[in-house]
Amino acid sequence: MVEQSRTQACNADAKAELFNPLFAIGVFRSGTTLLNSLLNQHSQIAMMYECNVWDYPSMLVNRRFAGNWLERQEFLYKTLSSHHLIFGGSMRGLENVRTPSELYSTFGKLHDAAVWGEKSPAYCSRLRQLARIYSKSPFILIWRPGIEIYQSVVHSGRKSSYFRRRGMLSRLIFCQEQMIKQSAEIERAGIRVHHVTYSHLASDAEAACRDICTFLGLEFDKRMLDLNSKDLSKVWKWNYSGDLVPSAIKRRQSPEKVFDMRMQQRLQRFQVRWNRLSGNRFNIQENPAAAREPFLLELFYYKMNGRCFHVFDNIKRAFLEFLPLSWLRTYRRGKVWFAAQQMGASSNGTSIRHEFSNNTSTILTSCLILAVVALIDVYTPSQVALMPFYMIPSAILALIVSRRWGTTAAIVSALIWSLMKMLEQPELSSHYYLQLWNCFMRFSLLQVMVVLLDRIRVEIDSTADT
Repeated sequence: MVEQSRTQACNADAKAELFNPLFAIGVFRSGTTLLNSLLNQHSQIAMMYECNVWDYPSMLVNRRFAGNWLERQEFLYKTLSSHHLIFGGSMRGLENVRTPSELYSTFGKLHDAAVWGEKSPAYCSRLRQLARIYSKSPFILIWRPGIEIYQSVVHSGRKSSYFRRRGMLSRLIFCQEQMIKQSAEIERAGIRVHHVTYSHLASDAEAACRDICTFLGLEFDKRMLDLNSKDLSKVWKWNYSGDLVPSAIKRRQSPEKVFDMRMQQRLQRFQVRWNRLSGNRFNIQENPAAAREPFLLELFYYKMNGRCFHVFDNIKRAFLEFLPLSWLRTYRRGKVWFAAQQMGASSNGTSIRHEFSNNTSTILTSCLILAVVALIDVYTPSQVALMPFYMIPSAILALIVSRRWGTTAAIVSALIWSLMKMLEQPELSSHYYLQLWNCFMRFSLLQVMVVLLDRIRVEIDSTADT
C-alpha cells in the first residue's frame, strides 16, 4: 500500500512537471473567459484568471521578482483574494511563494488539481517569452474573427471604460498579428500548442473539450459542459459577456450594427491577411469573397500605432511595479475620490446661460476682484508677489458656481498675470516661448486649485442634500 502511494505520488509529480503550468491565451474578447470556465469545470484542472503576472517587460523580470511582486499583484488585480488564496489582506500562507510557478502550484494544490496554470489575453504578445521560460508547458490558443472581436469590444465599451480606450482597433490588430507570428515560432521550436476556435467551442463544446482533454492527456469530464455550478467570482463584472448560460453555451446574437461599413471592410481585409498568415488552418473566413488584403499604408499605420500603444502599456506597467506602493495607494484613493459623484462634479447638465443668471453677482464680483488685482499689480514693484490674489477669482467660482467657470477664470487670470509680468520685465517680451511656458505653468497651478475646490463643492452639496 505504501509503495502504491509512492508510485502514485511520483506519477503525479511527473505529470505536474510535464503539463504545468498550462496557459490559455487569446486576443481580448475572443472567448478566453468561456474557455477558462470550461477548463475549470474539469476536476483535474485549476486555471487562475488573468493574473497577468508575465505581462511585463522581459528585461526587468529578474529585478521585479526580487521585490514585493506578490503584494503588488493583490493591489493591482486582487489576484490573491479573488482566487481565495488569502483572506482579510493578510499574506499568511504564501510566505514561500517566490515565483509565478509556485503561485500556480499553490492554487492548483488548493483545488487538488493535476493541471494548473493561467488564462490571460495579455499573453497573446508574450508567447515567445513564455515559451522560453516554460519550454515544457502546453499552450491552448483560442481564435475568433476580427469582426466578432471588435463587435464585442464596442459592446463591452458601453459599460466599461477599459474598452473605450483610445486605439482599441490598433491594439486588436497588433495583438492578432503578434499571436499568429509567435504561435508559429513556438510550434516550430517544439512547444506543444493546441488551437481552438471560438465558433467550435460555442457550437460543439463537447467535441472541443474532448480534444482539449486529449491534448492534456486527461480523461474527459462531463462536468465541463455543466455551467450551472460555474464560479465566476474571479471574472470582473465588466468582462462577463453573457456567453456562459446554465446548461448550455450559445453565441450572443448581435443584430444591430455597432460600426459602419468602412470599419467592417477594414476588418475583413485584415482577416484575409490573417487567414493567409495562418495558412487558413483555423478556417476563419469572415468574407470569403474578399481577396484583397490591407493596403500597405493601412497595414503600416495600424501595426506601428498598435506597437506604440504596446510600448506605452509596458512603460505604465513598469511604473506600477517600481513606484512605492504608498504612492500608488494614495493615487488610487485620490482617483476614487475625484471620480465619486462625477455627475455632480460636472455642471449637472445646466447651461452656461443658466449658471450665469443664477450666479450673476458672484461672477461679476470675481471679475471685479481680478481687475482690481491687475490694477494693483501695475502700481506695485516687481519684487512684490501677488500670486495668492490672482487665485481668488478662480477659487470663488470653482467653490460656488462650477468647475468650468473656475477653469475659465483660471485661463483669464493666467493671461493677465503673464501680461503684468511682461510689462514689468519688457526685456523678456521677445522670448515668447518662455512667456508661453510661464503662462501655462501659472494656469496649471490655478487649475489644480480649481479641481480640488470643485470636488470639495460637490462633497458639500451632497452632504447638504442628505
